[in-house]
Amino acid sequence: MGKVGAGVWDLVFPPGPPDLIADMFSSAVVADAIRPYDADLAQSVETCRDWRHGYHRVFRGMTALAISAPEVSLGMATAGLDSVRHMLRFAVGRTVATLDTVDVDAEADAAVLDTAEVAGEAPAVTRLEVPWRGRLLSEESLRLQLAEWQTHGILEADFVAAVERVIQHPEWLRLPGFQMTVTGAGAELGPLRPLLSWGADVLAVDRPGSARWDRLRAAAKAGAGVLRFPVTDAEPGVDIARSFPALTRWIGAHSADRPVLGRYAELPGAAGVRLAAASDVLAETLLRQRPDAALALLGSPTDTYAVPAAVVAAARDRLVRRGFRGSAQDLLHRVAPNSLYRLNYARPIFDTEGGAWGLFDNLPALAGPDYALAQRLPRWRAVLAQAAGHTVSFTVAPPAWTRSVTRENAWRTTAYRAASHFGIEVFDPATARTLLAAKLVADLYAPEELSTANPEALFATGAAHGGLWRQPFAPRSLLAPAAVSGTVREVLHKLQ
Repeated sequence: MGKVGAGVWDLVFPPGPPDLIADMFSSAVVADAIRPYDADLAQSVETCRDWRHGYHRVFRGMTALAISAPEVSLGMATAGLDSVRHMLRFAVGRTVATLDTVDVDAEADAAVLDTAEVAGEAPAVTRLEVPWRGRLLSEESLRLQLAEWQTHGILEADFVAAVERVIQHPEWLRLPGFQMTVTGAGAELGPLRPLLSWGADVLAVDRPGSARWDRLRAAAKAGAGVLRFPVTDAEPGVDIARSFPALTRWIGAHSADRPVLGRYAELPGAAGVRLAAASDVLAETLLRQRPDAALALLGSPTDTYAVPAAVVAAARDRLVRRGFRGSAQDLLHRVAPNSLYRLNYARPIFDTEGGAWGLFDNLPALAGPDYALAQRLPRWRAVLAQAAGHTVSFTVAPPAWTRSVTRENAWRTTAYRAASHFGIEVFDPATARTLLAAKLVADLYAPEELSTANPEALFATGAAHGGLWRQPFAPRSLLAPAAVSGTVREVLHKLQ
């Protein structure tokens, strides 16, 4: 099918019960993705009577399937994204078509977005400086802290090595030769603010909203780079799910240098799935139009990943070295084996080459299948883009004191405050986003290498998981002990 027609686009679910259609959609996509590789697991999805509570086991199984062989990882990604395209509807006025029948290029030809820009007023930061606990780390002090984080299992060695390359090459910070687009520009862990402070020219995409864009323009003025952004109806910002054809044209028109698409936009619930799908169409179109384009993404710490044997060994080593404290933990685990001090890695997963992997599972119990699928769609695109020869920067982010965390109930906040006693570091957002932006810069300038590793290794390499992967217990089984520990410490502090 060609051009749908002029007007306002919208990405919608297929017809169905309003309160059930999002769950029906996510289960159908997952079943389509895994059916060629595990028919029994796919059937269990299709016959699941309570998908909202049953999805968790399936996403664990899907992760284990993906690491089993490269062809499985790539095949599931292809089938899953094809399913999304086939089922989602592309609506313009009264015209409705399935997404896979729409010529996005033709739609983009008829779409024009205006552009505004804000130039920074501060001098560029010409070396990598990371704010941390009231200090500004750079050069040797930063190297020492990176080494300490690596020693304590907070950051993986490849992440540390990447940041050290940026310390050695501060000329990379302005991203010469690249044109960076940041979708979800206001994301707290996104790279927008560090890049602007380093003097980069950044294309910013986020939803309309005066307060949001006041903050973004203020950040641009406080930086040294140039912030360019689309304008609709004389207001800054666009909704990706309603404007992705127009955005493909807009990004292409402003990308004389090698384009980099950074995907950082997220929303809760069913809206998050539509946003992830629209962002995927945007990514696929840009990568197809520009063979030199790169893709940048952050992985959530609250997801499930296959991790290398060395990470599993480190977790088990910590289990052995617990001493007297371990006896108390083991006793509590016997009292409540499913909710207290459950092992992080129970059984190894083997790939077709005989390599052993562990399955890290930190999907929140109440997040729901919409959240899980919205996290999985960009991962599917990442492995396909890498297989097609594109540069892909994917980094698992650490737990951080973002607004979404501090708005949650006091129980989780208290647990976060006690996390350090379990070998986990919760980062300040300014520290995390600067480190993550430096890792992105290093990935873009890394020498091109032909990788034959399992595509899923992309998610395990260079992770900044904050210690979640290398401690011996599943993170969800630490929430209650950490909350109790944190509460006791708060009470004692107040009494003192």
